[in-house]
Order: sequence, then structure tokens, then C-alpha cells
Amino acid sequence: MNVRRNVRLSEAPPRLLKAYAVLEEDDNTGGIVFATHAVTARRRGANLFNNDEFNGVSCRRAPWADQYAATGNVPASVAIAHGWWYECHGCGATINEDWLHENDLPLDGVVGFDRAAVFCSAICKAEQNLHDAMRYDHERRAIKLLEKLVLKRFPGVSFVRTEGLTPHAYATSHDGVWILEQASVSFDFPGMTYGPATLSVRRRYSSEIGPVRPVFSCCTGDQEAFLAFSTAGEVVQSESV
Repeated sequence: MNVRRNVRLSEAPPRLLKAYAVLEEDDNTGGIVFATHAVTARRRGANLFNNDEFNGVSCRRAPWADQYAATGNVPASVAIAHGWWYECHGCGATINEDWLHENDLPLDGVVGFDRAAVFCSAICKAEQNLHDAMRYDHERRAIKLLEKLVLKRFPGVSFVRTEGLTPHAYATSHDGVWILEQASVSFDFPGMTYGPATLSVRRRYSSEIGPVRPVFSCCTGDQEAFLAFSTAGEVVQSESV
């Protein structure tokens, strides 16, 4: 009598990920890619750094980064110690060992990871965070002001917050002075056919002095309906659909 025995096949051990330095050859920019084979790393790197073009990227082993395969996060300080350089996300300086030495900054004080925002120091990161918070506050207040102006002119309208039409603002700082470059809010109105109306501010030239007057606009096909809705009869700037 034949007896069938269940034989448990041992599972193949997982393939270890290895670190590869993949660089776009023209600008010599790129990053560390983890893969089991060089060709896989090069293909992924081409997708990340060279618009999916396989030619034009170089790929070489970076065994010093193998230890970070589990997380995929290579500390920028470690990469710099192996000859890499980064642009500081805060001050814009080119961070390498020579620059750090010239500016009396420690290598282990560099903040960030390869293929992410890198800062030359914790102080620089804190200053950038403060700058971003101040910019966000100016932009948020600009949007609130435009919405207030819209509701003052057209009480009861609904603001549009769909993709592509969300309230938008952009502010910049020049020598410590914040300038609103542009802002806009969109809203529905009775008789609308083609799209919402918009109240926007746009500074056309950086040398433009003083506040810029907000302007109402709508799609060309809705201009008659918007003018009828506008009780003040303000001249409306049209936009092509």
C-alpha cells in the first residue's frame, strides 16, 4: 500500500536589500535606492530621478548604507561623510564636509535624510519652521479677508472648495516685510452655468508698491448672469472657458 506523506517545503530565505547610489548623469543628482539587484535599483532610480529614462542614470553599490535598508531612511550626515552633498532646505547653502568645517558646524548636527528635506543645523530648521508658520498665517488671513469681502458684497453665497478651486494664497517675505503675491476665493451664484465666480488679488510685478485691489471675475459665458446678480453693477473681468 502506498502512503502519501505530506512533506513541508522549507521557505526560501528573503532576499536581502542592498543600497545603491543612483544618479542622474547630467546634473549628478539622485539618491540611495534599496533593491536586491543593481538593474532593479537603476530602474527605480530612473523613475525617481530621470523621468523613467533608463539611459542617463548611473548605478553603483553603496554598502555603507546597507544598514538602513529596513527603514529606507539614510541620514544625510552619514551620506555627507561618504562624499555626498545636499542643499540646505532653510538657508540654501551647499552642505558638504568642507562647508561644515569652514562654518564650524558639526557633521552630526545636520538634520534630515537622503531624498528628503535636509538642514545644515537644528537652528536653521527651527528658523525655517518659523518662517513657514508666519507665511501660512499671512496666507490664511488673506483668504479670510477675501471671503469677508465676498460676503459683504454678496451675503449668503457658498464658497467652492472642490479640487482645483480651493481658496488659495501665496505670500513672500522681503527683508522681513511680508507681501501678498496672490490670493483667490471662488463662490457659486444664481444663474451660474459654466463655473463659479472668483475674487482674487494678484501682484503682477515684484516692484509694485502698495496694496493691490481685489477683482471679481467669472467665466465669459456667465458674465451676463453675474452682472445681473451683482446689485452694485460693478464691472466684471471675464475669463475664457
